[in-house]
Amino acid sequence: MKFFLVVVSFLLSACSTLPSAFESADIQALTYAQVKRDAEKHKNTYVKWGGVVIDLKEVESGSLMHVMFYPLDYYDRPDIEKPSEGYFLIKSEKKLDPKIYFSSREIVAVGAIEGKTDYSDTYGSAGLPMINARAVHAWPVAYRENYYYYCPTCYFKQLFW
Repeated sequence: MKFFLVVVSFLLSACSTLPSAFESADIQALTYAQVKRDAEKHKNTYVKWGGVVIDLKEVESGSLMHVMFYPLDYYDRPDIEKPSEGYFLIKSEKKLDPKIYFSSREIVAVGAIEGKTDYSDTYGSAGLPMINARAVHAWPVAYRENYYYYCPTCYFKQLFW
């Protein structure tokens, strides 16, 4: 019986697709529209947002990622079938690898809202919501093409690859 419980616990832990930083209790379910409307009110609030990478730049204190926001689905993946609500920036204290976080890559990030940006010289428009990332996760590139579109019943196979 103990062996069975150990095996089941290992199998269930294998189903977790995101690192533990993404399951923190202090993450609030704020929408993009709420933060865009009044970012100062939500400053220092932790959110889990996702989207598609537009650009990644190195700055003196780490990296700055420009992201097109999409709501997250049940598995915390950006739901690119829904319309995008706008753009936001992710500021990371560590240097992010441009070979991993390239343009059009789907990502999800957890971080504290810092307010609206003043990076108008970098991205052409000030006032985008910015989060200071605690963790950033890049989704596998081919998970949609390999399973989601061609084999809807195989959707869960990607969790084990």
